[in-house]
Parts: sequence; C-alpha cells; structure tokens
Amino acid sequence: MPRRTNPWEDQIQNLKVTLTPALTLLDELDESLAPPFIAAIGKITRALVDGLEAVKRNKDECFQLVGSIHGILYAIINAHLKSDTMGSLPPATLEQLGEFTKTLHKIFRFLEAQLEGNRIKRFLRQNETNGMLKECRAGLDQAMEVFKLQSGYTVSDMSEAKKMSELMHEELLELISILSDGINSDGSSLVWIF
Repeated sequence: MPRRTNPWEDQIQNLKVTLTPALTLLDELDESLAPPFIAAIGKITRALVDGLEAVKRNKDECFQLVGSIHGILYAIINAHLKSDTMGSLPPATLEQLGEFTKTLHKIFRFLEAQLEGNRIKRFLRQNETNGMLKECRAGLDQAMEVFKLQSGYTVSDMSEAKKMSELMHEELLELISILSDGINSDGSSLVWIF
C-alpha cells in the first residue's frame, strides 16, 4: 500500500526545492567573493527550513515567513551581481544585509517558540509571540523592498525563479572570471582605491 503523503511534509519539500538554487548561488558567492553576511544568511536559511519539520504550532505562519525568504535571497544575489563595484556592496546596503540577518535570527527564534511546550507558558507568552511575528513580517517586508529596489529583481513564479537562477549563476561565473583576471602574477590585487 502506498505511503500517504503529509501535506505539511509536501510543503516543506517544495520549499526546499524552491530554496536550493538560491542557497547554491549564495554558497558560490560566498566561496568566490566572501561578502559580509552571505555565509550567515545561507546557514540560517538552511536551519530555518530544517526547523520547519519540527514545528507543532502556527505552521502556516512559520511556513509563510520562511517561504518569503527565497525572493529576498535572489534579490540579494542580484544586487551583488549588478553592483557598481564588481561584487561588493555599498555600506548602506551592507547595513541592510545585517538587518536582514537579524530578521532571520528573529524568525529562527519564532520557529523555536513554536515547538511543543507547556500550555501555560504558551498562553502567558502569546502577546510576546504575536509581537515577534509582527517584527519578523516587518523585517521581511523591509528587506524585500530594499533589495528589490536596489537590484530590480522580482520573481512571480517558480519557472521564472529557475530561469533567473540559471542566469544569475552564469553572471556570477563571469564576475568571478573578471575578478580573477584582475589579479596579477604575484597574487595581489592590481588596484585598491580608497
């Protein structure tokens, strides 16, 4: 008899499929250029997806929070690719990356709070949980607006995201090639302007 699928497990699996190309691009970006916050964003996002499997309460809210991350990840990658400074971001954008990383930490704490626990504690912390949920949503909305405006990237469906992922991968490889061509024979950078 075939195994009955659990809709929650199916949603998580679909989310993993959605996030995998973006996380792969983040890893490549981190390995090649090592921009600030990228490694942390990738690790936290993976932990969030893995943590979804253990969530017992507020599953829909948790899924919506984690599910909205993929568009922001693509916008961040695109911002690096379209940057005027070849793979580097201006300080104001780096500050926004830091804020997004903080938001991911808040989402992780929210997910942890949704694991099974004492009912009385849950009841007493209901307002705290609602406040945390609002903060997480506001942080994600802000990140989406900032990075969408800076990168010009938006995604409307999965097929478009897959195409964009492949295009971004090619652009990332070109950027790496250009930057590696800028290294002279003794291994130091040709020009640093401050």
